[in-house]
Amino acid sequence: MRYLFACLVTVGLLVGTASLALSDNYLKNADFKEGSQMWHGDGQAAFLKPDGTEGSDGDPGAIPVLRVALSESQTRSIYQEFQPQDAPGKVHFSVDVYASLDFKRSKRAEDYQTEDFAGMPIADFMIRYLPNYFQQTAPLKPGKWVTIKATFGGATFGGQESSDDRAVYFMVAPGTGVIYIKNPSAIPQG
Repeated sequence: MRYLFACLVTVGLLVGTASLALSDNYLKNADFKEGSQMWHGDGQAAFLKPDGTEGSDGDPGAIPVLRVALSESQTRSIYQEFQPQDAPGKVHFSVDVYASLDFKRSKRAEDYQTEDFAGMPIADFMIRYLPNYFQQTAPLKPGKWVTIKATFGGATFGGQESSDDRAVYFMVAPGTGVIYIKNPSAIPQG
């Protein structure tokens, strides 16, 4: 009986923690059930089937995602602005990214800007947190989901306080193919 009670308490705590984490997400429409509402930039609402092909809402296993088609000479991105209700010490970002089988990042040096914060460094994918210009790059694997995580401090930039407006950008390098995004989150920590 004690074992059953301990299991029930543990499950209850895990469910409570998971729902609390979901409610703490600064990002709105993070499940894309409302299409691309609240998201700006180059993304379009789509449904991705388990085999990595696009489908529709009624297809078995299809999930709502944002679709970003790569450009041969320009960085593409989706972003969302948010205002923390508090002044977090840090914000933890996470996003799942699927690269199409034909995904290929440009190899042309002129497609990247490595000398300033405004451009895209030489990388497949990047999370950028503004106004601080914190960034985390990551490689993508064609035909596979990759989870990209980053934790950035709440430092100020240009005199802005931690509770001022912020934005997170999910950026993909110039090239060919398509990426799909699901489960974006921005969770306050400390």
